[in-house]
Amino acid sequence: FTPKPHTPFQWHSVSTTEFERKQTLLKEAFRGIRGLKTNFTDVRISAMEDFVGRGDRRLAAVVRRAWELGAGMDSWWESLDRAFAAWTQAITESGLTWKYRQVEKGEWNVFETDHSPYNAPLPWDHLDTGIDKQWLKDDLQRALEAAIVPDCSFEGCSHCGVCGLDFGHNIVVPPPAIPQFEGHFVPNQTRAQRLRVWLGKQGEMAYLSHLDLIRLFDRAVRRASLPISFSGGFHPGPRIIPANALPLGTTSTGEIVDFELTEAMEPALFQTQLEKVLPPDIPIYRVEEIDRNAPSATQALERAEYVITVEAIQADASETIPSRADWQDWVEKVLLSPAIWTESKTKSGKVQQVNLRDRLYELALDTGLSDVAPSMSLRYIGSCRNDGTLLRPEQLVLMLEHVTQRAFQLTHAHRSQLFLVAL
Repeated sequence: FTPKPHTPFQWHSVSTTEFERKQTLLKEAFRGIRGLKTNFTDVRISAMEDFVGRGDRRLAAVVRRAWELGAGMDSWWESLDRAFAAWTQAITESGLTWKYRQVEKGEWNVFETDHSPYNAPLPWDHLDTGIDKQWLKDDLQRALEAAIVPDCSFEGCSHCGVCGLDFGHNIVVPPPAIPQFEGHFVPNQTRAQRLRVWLGKQGEMAYLSHLDLIRLFDRAVRRASLPISFSGGFHPGPRIIPANALPLGTTSTGEIVDFELTEAMEPALFQTQLEKVLPPDIPIYRVEEIDRNAPSATQALERAEYVITVEAIQADASETIPSRADWQDWVEKVLLSPAIWTESKTKSGKVQQVNLRDRLYELALDTGLSDVAPSMSLRYIGSCRNDGTLLRPEQLVLMLEHVTQRAFQLTHAHRSQLFLVAL
């Protein structure tokens, strides 16, 4: 406990010796109790708090010097020795001591109310809080006598000086009645309808992560007041089921998300309501009603179509800029390769060999800016199952590097379509 200004204890003396004696007494008393953990504040922290909290104008030089010594942003409880040393040096260089106000050994006798220190001006007397100084003296005596001052919000006025005659009386607002507990809230888990939404993810939304996209849909559904169904369990969540997570930074015009509702809605109305609250970079292309017992988009997902931009890197000046014919030749080499192997690490850390060629179904040039260009757009259809059997854009770049023995860089990836199969 450190006394603070504008309180009844602003005259109260503190003693580090007494603090240490009481802490030692409590530590000895609690030492034999099993399962009890005690925490104590270092007396040096209390000394610094009291010095700063009840200092006068001379404290300004101390604060400046302590800041110059590096004590400006320190946490006293994290680097106590360094902070205490900095403040001690600052106090000494300012011509003061820790006891410059004679509060260390209790020179102010709190039991003598007529003693001159209680009538002497304090460094903060010029700050008017509205509380009468004499009332603080009287309240200090009541505190030392363990007397309780009633709360003036509910009892009579204690005449502290804050309210005054013109302030009026406190208006006590009774607390509202505690409603009867009717059980924990359980969200609606009814599954009346499933709507499948085809949408895009463009512009800045491409840098929105998969989990943030789910949270965005959750907020949008609530903002649009759509009757979304919730899952059960200890952590129920809205039944918003994307077909597949889109890699961060990849744009798309072919995403599929299933929404399960507690009551039936017209797909056109659902699309209209949801479009109003979604960002412009997440356009909705169409909404269809799907049988509730049909496999979800996550289960039915089989393939994905990507359009990627790949740049051929020139390792040295001897390598020429590839022409469109070169790109076409590389594409044919990939398609004619019976197997292209790479290593993949499982979640358990096991390394396994994966044949990327088995996951590629179609590959072709998309567009070319000229007959000779370091970059080319490629369109491919690859496996995209949620069991981990998928062909990522960067893996297609590895396939190109394997058949050409030169380096490539993936500069952009766009997912244009997802293919579902009937199960």
